[in-house]
Amino acid sequence: MLCEGVRWFDDWFAIEDVAPGVIAIGEPRFHQNNWNYLICGTRRALLFDTGPGVRDISNAVRALTNLPVTALPSHMHFDHTGCLSRFTNIAVPDLPILREGEKDGWFTPRDDLYVGYWEGMSWTPVRVNSWLPIGSKIDLGGRVLELLHTPGHSPDSVSLLDREANIMFAADFVYPGKLYAQIRNSDLKAYLESAEALLPLIGEDTAILCAHGKPDANRLNRAPRLARKDVADLASSLTRLKASGEKPAAWPVNERMSLLVSEEAFASWQATP
Repeated sequence: MLCEGVRWFDDWFAIEDVAPGVIAIGEPRFHQNNWNYLICGTRRALLFDTGPGVRDISNAVRALTNLPVTALPSHMHFDHTGCLSRFTNIAVPDLPILREGEKDGWFTPRDDLYVGYWEGMSWTPVRVNSWLPIGSKIDLGGRVLELLHTPGHSPDSVSLLDREANIMFAADFVYPGKLYAQIRNSDLKAYLESAEALLPLIGEDTAILCAHGKPDANRLNRAPRLARKDVADLASSLTRLKASGEKPAAWPVNERMSLLVSEEAFASWQATP
C-alpha cells in the first residue's frame, strides 16, 4: 500500500519523513486516508491533527519523538480530533466559535463543528492549555510556525506556515481529490477569500502538505502534496463559479481537485453585490 520511502509503524499508521523535522503519520487504511503531521523543533514538537481515533496516534508520536508534544487540531471535525484527549498539552485556535465551547475549564465543540454523528463517534471533553490567536508565531525551537485562519471547508479551519522551511500545512483547505464544501458550515465566500489571502504568502516552490491523500496510479500511498498553483486554481475556479450564477453540486478546480458544493455554501457570497 505504501510508496517508496514510506514505512509502516504498525498495521495501521504509515510514516514518512517529508522534510527535516517533519514526519507525516498517515492512516491509509481509514476510508478518508487521513495524514497528520508531527513537526519537531529543538525544544518541542507540535502534532497537527490527531486522526479519527480508530487507533491511538499517541503511541506512534511517543515512539517518534522524545520532545514534549503539543496537539493542535486544524479544525474540529471528528476525523481530525479523534485522539485529541490522548494528549496532555492541547492548543486550540482562539476563535469565538470555539471559545463558546469552553465551560468550567472543559472544552467541547458544537455538534455541527465536530460532526461525529456522521460515523457514530462521540467527543471526549478536553482541557485546553493554550488558546492561540490567529497570526500567532509558534516557536518550537529553531522552527517557527505561523497560525493562519483558512475557513471555507469549516469556519474554524486553520493552516500552518513554516516560512523558513517553505512548507504550508494546509489540512482540509486543499488536498488531492474532492474538496468538501457540501457540508454544514462550508462557505464559498470564505473559501475564495482564504485562497486569495494565501497566495501572497506562498511561493511557486512552497510545499503544501495536506490532510487527506489518495492512492496513486499503482494504488500506493504517501503524504499528499500540492503546490501554489493548486491554491491559485482554486481561487480562479471559485471566481468563475461566482460569476456564473450557477449552483452546481460539483465544480472542477483542476486535474487534481474538484469541489463538492451544497446550497448553503452559496448563501454568503450570493448575498454580496
